[in-house]
Amino acid sequence: MENRYSRKIVSGAFFVFLFGVLGAFVGYLLRFILTSNLSPEDYGLYYSCLSLIGLFVLFEDFGLNSSLIYHISKFRAEKKFKKLKTSIFTVFLIQLFPALIVSIIIFFSARFFAINYLHLSENILKGVLVIKLLAIAYFVQIFHTLILSILQGFQRIKLYAFVNFCRMLFYFTITWLFISLNFSVISPVLGFLISYLFIILIFSPFALKLIPKAKTYFSRKLTKKIIFYAFPIMFSSMAGLIIGYTDTILITLFRGLPEVGIYQTAQPTARLLWFFAGAFTTVLFPLITELKTKNINILANGISLLYKYIWIVIIPFALMAFSFSRDILNLFFGPFYSSGANVLKILAIGAIFFSVVQINGVVLNGMGKPKNYTKIIYLGAIINVIGNTILIPIIGITGAAVSTMLTYIIMFFFSFVELRKFIKVKIPVLKWSETLIAGFISLLSIYFIKNLLHMDLFLKVFICFSVSVTIFVCLLLILKIINIKEIFELIKKIVKK
Repeated sequence: MENRYSRKIVSGAFFVFLFGVLGAFVGYLLRFILTSNLSPEDYGLYYSCLSLIGLFVLFEDFGLNSSLIYHISKFRAEKKFKKLKTSIFTVFLIQLFPALIVSIIIFFSARFFAINYLHLSENILKGVLVIKLLAIAYFVQIFHTLILSILQGFQRIKLYAFVNFCRMLFYFTITWLFISLNFSVISPVLGFLISYLFIILIFSPFALKLIPKAKTYFSRKLTKKIIFYAFPIMFSSMAGLIIGYTDTILITLFRGLPEVGIYQTAQPTARLLWFFAGAFTTVLFPLITELKTKNINILANGISLLYKYIWIVIIPFALMAFSFSRDILNLFFGPFYSSGANVLKILAIGAIFFSVVQINGVVLNGMGKPKNYTKIIYLGAIINVIGNTILIPIIGITGAAVSTMLTYIIMFFFSFVELRKFIKVKIPVLKWSETLIAGFISLLSIYFIKNLLHMDLFLKVFICFSVSVTIFVCLLLILKIINIKEIFELIKKIVKK
């Protein structure tokens, strides 16, 4: 049984990561097109509006999507199909009407936000139109997230990953089409909205087929269970939204739209590193719920092994982002945006610590302990808001990055305090320390080789990455952090059906 679950995790995570990387590449092309065709002010305007709408996501989610994934996995394992189907329709109905009301409020408050949030004195109508279209997209999103929750709950992880990739592909293609028709800043808004509509039309039949043919019924007891599980997640989501969006919102208020534009090239680049842990957490959530129901004995060993490998995978890429931060931003977005190099360096370091927070968070939620994860997120939100409020007016976008990095580090330590209350996972402190030392030596090799080579940037990056990864892996083998047998076993689990 342990081998079956480990194979599910490794194989599923591989496909989530693969489509995640492909989606991130398409997303990066999208930002390249936007920075090439929009002014820094318009680019910043779009992402400021997107951040504003993002804060309202709480009022359409309420933590219910995570609750739905948990209950689908639970009832599927227990073969309680009536409850499973009822859970899906209950969540949908609870989300539908609040999302509609909030969407209408945002739509008719668009002018207020354009004047008081975006500080637009000219081209107010442009800001109003962007906000109104995003308000419509806000409502449409509930159907998209329901499809994803059903796929994840039923452990159709490959299809789940493919759906996310397709949405990004539609988003890019439609945006590019409207830009070629000179729709300016409205182009990404239309791409954002229409991509959701396409996904709902194409993939809703696949999700509906998974729902068992059983009678639905209203159950006050089941509704309470769903809401009580979702309630602490709602608060953690609220805090997560604060961490995710307050930096952009406060930069908009204190520094202006051009700096938002710079920050919104460096931040998404650093967030590419989140895909490594994100691939595992997508697969882990329903599996942890199933293991909790069936067999929890193999869980602790699996989590400890994951701790070791997540840093081994993420550190080489974080080091490359750190070493070539200015080159990456200059190459993809242009000289103006390369001033965000320090932001990318700082957030790349933060991503290493946040990878473990992601894993610990999904384990707590999967074990039915969302209240404890809420504590972690709220602590992070408080630190992030205080840090941003103090540092952004003084040092701008660099202050936002420092505040975010410190938030991730504190959440890293506190997440273990909460997790170890319920499961005695082995924290690989020695392995992590040795991995960091190996990473630091690899970083020195990157800077040494980088200064020696005078050639095309892509070739230089390829050589530096190849040499540094080789040094990194050799050091891991010498320090006995990994061994050849383990690597081959992981490869077998990826390719074996």
